[in-house]
This record gives sequence, structure tokens and C-alpha cells, in this order.
Amino acid sequence: MAKIFMNHPIADYDTWRPVFDADTDRRAAAGMSNVVVLRDADDPTSIWLVADGDPVKIDEMMRDPELGVQMQKAGVTGPPTLYVAT
Repeated sequence: MAKIFMNHPIADYDTWRPVFDADTDRRAAAGMSNVVVLRDADDPTSIWLVADGDPVKIDEMMRDPELGVQMQKAGVTGPPTLYVAT
């Protein structure tokens, strides 16, 4: 188990959040738990996710084309950056 830190830019939090909240099954299937959503204090269009999980499973989830569709629907404006700490 590792601590996962993910950052990505969004167009609008109020558009992004409902799409993110509706995708809990995908995160659970990838073994993500204890997910915390944070907004950058200096940039409200920068979202941080902090979670526990298996980096291999989360990497597989991130390559799922359907996740890309959902991220586009949510207004994600750039690729996510993933950091792993053990």
C-alpha cells in the first residue's frame, strides 16, 4: 500500500465535483481508499487527490479510455500528474 498524490487542472470545480463523486466504483475497483480532495490554495482550478492504494492498479485505472472520457466530461483541462510515496 502506498500514498498516492494526484494533481490535475480543471475548468470549474462545480462542474468537476459531481462527475468525480459519481465515479467511486472505478476508484474502489482500483483499490483506492481514504480519498481526500483538496483545492490548491493559490489556484482553485488545481485539484489534488490524496489516497491510499496500489500504484500498479491505479496506473491501470489511469490508462482506462473510459476514465479519459469522464475526465473530459468533468472539465479536466490537462493531464494528471501522479506521485507515489511509500
